[in-house]
Amino acid sequence: MIQRVGVNGIEQQFQRRLLSINNFIFAILVSLQEAFRIIFIQKKIYYTNFLEYLRKIVWSCLPIATLTVGASSIVYSIHVAPEFSERGLSMYLGGLVALALIREGAPVMGALAIISQFCSGMTAQIGSMKITDQLDAMKMLRVYPSSYLLVPMLLAGLVGFPIVVLICILTGLFINYLTSTLLINITYNLYTASIFNVLKASDIFLSLTKASIFGFCVTLISYTCGILTTGGSKEVGNSTRLSVVINFAIVVILDYIITALWI
Repeated sequence: MIQRVGVNGIEQQFQRRLLSINNFIFAILVSLQEAFRIIFIQKKIYYTNFLEYLRKIVWSCLPIATLTVGASSIVYSIHVAPEFSERGLSMYLGGLVALALIREGAPVMGALAIISQFCSGMTAQIGSMKITDQLDAMKMLRVYPSSYLLVPMLLAGLVGFPIVVLICILTGLFINYLTSTLLINITYNLYTASIFNVLKASDIFLSLTKASIFGFCVTLISYTCGILTTGGSKEVGNSTRLSVVINFAIVVILDYIITALWI
């Protein structure tokens, strides 16, 4: 009897989890459909909100993003520069670091930094608006959340993520050059020549494409986690945590898929 009750409990818990996943996927698809309808059919965009979210992404998230990428650049120098110098490969150092940062390091680390700073806050904000019936009040005033919140977030993610990533790339390369100069006394001309000999325009385009896709997907997930919040402040915290976890996983998975398709 006890074993039967335990099995039934596991089955019910599994069914609840499966239902939650289905509801989440359905909410994402509905939000995406509404966003496309607003952008391409209604063409009603709140530019003030778009500029505000863009400011939050670029200005507020830039310090933590550049700090993360800069620290990684220093680690690259510490591990790679002395080894290259001992083997007479200093002329390849700049190119190697540039490819690592541009193709993988800056887009992924920059996106994770923005998720921690901006997306988690937006999920908490929208979740708080949901449990206090502010979203329902907006609908009564004919101001729909998908138009007022979602579309500006998506557009800000599409534009803001590449800007942050581009600045992170420049910052990371500059910090790596300074660190490498202190370690192995590499010259500026040798370092930059190594970068230009290896780097292609397609590498930069790949990096910015990744950033835009990351920005679109994580803002959509953050909004969806917010509007699905029910209950109280504890549930807002759970939605925020879930948003960050899903976004981290999505960035890693999308990075692999985009790189595999590109190469």
